[in-house]
Amino acid sequence: MNRGLGWGLTALLAYIGLPYLLVQRLNLGLLREGPPQGNTLALTFDDGPDPQTTPAVLDALKAAGMHATFFVLAPLAEAHPDLIRRALAEGHEVQAHAVQHVHAWVRSPWSAFLEPGQAARRIAAMTGQPVTLHRPPHGAYTLATILGQRLANLRGAHWSVEGGDWHTGATPETTLAALLPRLSPGAVVVLHDAGPGAKVTVPMLPALLEAMQAQGLRSVTLREWQDSSSSPRNSAEL
Repeated sequence: MNRGLGWGLTALLAYIGLPYLLVQRLNLGLLREGPPQGNTLALTFDDGPDPQTTPAVLDALKAAGMHATFFVLAPLAEAHPDLIRRALAEGHEVQAHAVQHVHAWVRSPWSAFLEPGQAARRIAAMTGQPVTLHRPPHGAYTLATILGQRLANLRGAHWSVEGGDWHTGATPETTLAALLPRLSPGAVVVLHDAGPGAKVTVPMLPALLEAMQAQGLRSVTLREWQDSSSSPRNSAEL
């Protein structure tokens, strides 16, 4: 093998391959699941806020008496502070998603390194609360993403149940049917309150919350798990 190609492949493995294996697959350093005891799971919503769809998500959660964690885009949060204020006032948690919704693998290393801290600072300035969690777009990591999170004192937050509301062909009915068998204490469910996934999640959410109530399950914020000093599973430190 050409030596230059060999070094290039080694560098790529260290930059993307190892983070993919250790973080995305083996969950090192990530908050991915909560305590299996009890009756709580965590609904999380990405890509908002959006004035066309986020209010309906908040309405459904309020009607069911449940709380969620919103991983928001900094520019949208700044453009719609009323939605951020409402989410916080109603007991939800607001954490960092991104400044630009770009997959980490196609970012420059410098951009991927700076992104977590930039997003967290802008969102904290809006909420007046510390941002402690960062969910990168698509849940994708590189070595630069990990280092950027560490520098900003952020913990990566993933999920154990993917709603799939953004998939082509997804409908409220098919998404609900796929989610119901996977609901269990400690699950972290990812859905979307903005973007293509919101078109599925908004009409589906009331039925999902009703089914959770029928099973005796309630949604809590990720912070509630952390504040209760319950140690999440699959969250070993790097």
